[in-house]
Formats: sequence, C-alpha cells, structure tokens
Amino acid sequence: MAKGKSARTTLLSTVVGVTALSIVSAASAESLEMSSYSNSPGGKEIEARDFDAAIAAATRPSRGFDSEEALIASTNLCVAYTVTRELDAAETACAEALTLAVRADRVPGTRIPKSEARARALTNRGVLRALTGDSLGAAADFRQADRLSRAWDAPSRNLEYLESSPAHRLAMARAVD
Repeated sequence: MAKGKSARTTLLSTVVGVTALSIVSAASAESLEMSSYSNSPGGKEIEARDFDAAIAAATRPSRGFDSEEALIASTNLCVAYTVTRELDAAETACAEALTLAVRADRVPGTRIPKSEARARALTNRGVLRALTGDSLGAAADFRQADRLSRAWDAPSRNLEYLESSPAHRLAMARAVD
C-alpha cells in the first residue's frame, strides 16, 4: 500500500500485486509488484484481472488524448502485457511509459506528483526485466525507483524479493564475475 497518500495521488491506484508469484517462482510466497492507474482506460480491468480487456481498453483511441493520458495508457499496457507474457509488447509499452514519465516530470501542474510516475514506470519495467531474466537491469530499475519514490514502498520490496530469490542472486553473481 502507498504511504503518505495525498489528495493529488488519488489518481494512482493502490499497488496491483500482479500474480508475478506464479510467473516468477511458484515455490515462493512472495511476488513482484506492479502499479497501474485504476481510474483510467484499462485500470479497472487490471484490478479485475481481466488483462485482455485491459489491453483493449488502454489501446482504444480516446478523444483529446494528451501526454498524461498517453502515460497512463502506456503504464496500464505495460502491466497487462507483462502479466499476459506478451513480452515484446510489454517492453514497448514499458519503454513508452518511462519516456512519457520523464517528460511529465518536466511539465508543471500535472495531476501526477513529480517523480512518482517515473518511479512506477521504472518499477514496472524492473518487473518485466526480472521476468525475462535480466536481474541486473531489474535491480537497477528498482534501486532508481526507490530513490525517486516518496510515497510507495513497492520498489524496495521488489528489490528485496529479487535479492532473496536464488535464481536472481545466481544471475547477479554471474554478471559480476
């Protein structure tokens, strides 16, 4: 859950603990967490775990689609594609979400608090990287997201999970050697 939630962050959903548990390690009681925007196209469908409907809703063109709405749609697509294991599409959506989040940080007066969208985009991309075996990239994303996020603990929990997972620890150790 988010800590220190303010009125400005009500647009952000509570953390969606995607069933990464079954994706990452069926033997683990832990899971990696991703975040979506619940009050936006695809968000309610993600909460209902109807990821195909989330993809359809988030890819449907909207009138007056501004950069903030594009960020939100890309974030929701990143989550839905990652969970459904459409990894190429997930990579594209996650990269787009991160690019748009960086741009949003430069624009004054957005609905999304500074750095929070970027922290969430990095965390989501980190989950994708972990699922595809890029443990070092995932750890780097989680660390950067943790530094940026003031109101959300998922990046540190994801990093803790990653570092406690034998498969990921082994992959990170091999990369250092």
